[in-house]
Amino acid sequence: MSRVSNEAGDFDITKFGDSTEFVSPPLKKQKTDTDPDSEVKPENRILRRGNWDDPEYARQRMIFEEQFKNSEGYDVDWSNVDYNFPAVNFDWGNDFDDQMNNNELMKLLIETAIDEENEENGTRLEFVNYVSANVLGVQGFLFYITFWAKDLSSPNPQPHCYQAKVRKFADEIDVSEFRLRPTQE
Repeated sequence: MSRVSNEAGDFDITKFGDSTEFVSPPLKKQKTDTDPDSEVKPENRILRRGNWDDPEYARQRMIFEEQFKNSEGYDVDWSNVDYNFPAVNFDWGNDFDDQMNNNELMKLLIETAIDEENEENGTRLEFVNYVSANVLGVQGFLFYITFWAKDLSSPNPQPHCYQAKVRKFADEIDVSEFRLRPTQE
């Protein structure tokens, strides 16, 4: 901050270091978001580009393809994956929609799948908890979603694990599969 008088040759300059003239604003506190519906983005996972000449890539690719095929897209152990494959784990935090965050998108996809199932089969399924999802880039995205829901129309509405295959392209959402999760062998 400086002050200059208008009279010629009469300069009165206040220095920046003078603490009587300058008071710094208080330090900002780190934002703590306590809203449970707010999106928590995990750290983006950086995957390497694969090369079939690399034996480690070939090994991981075979494991990925076997798990993807055997689970029909739903269950892949991503913990030891270092390479970029055709499908990705939804929870890695990539943005899959430009209008809503990933939590809102997943909620919409699951609600749409449950609503269609209820309408087609006369059930009263209610969403309980999200488990996981894998995403395959197609014309839009194909989501392989695993979640818990309970059927309020049953005499014993215990939660069961369901899986739904849902494609989203622009504003279109298409549910191509809805099923109880098969038992794991």
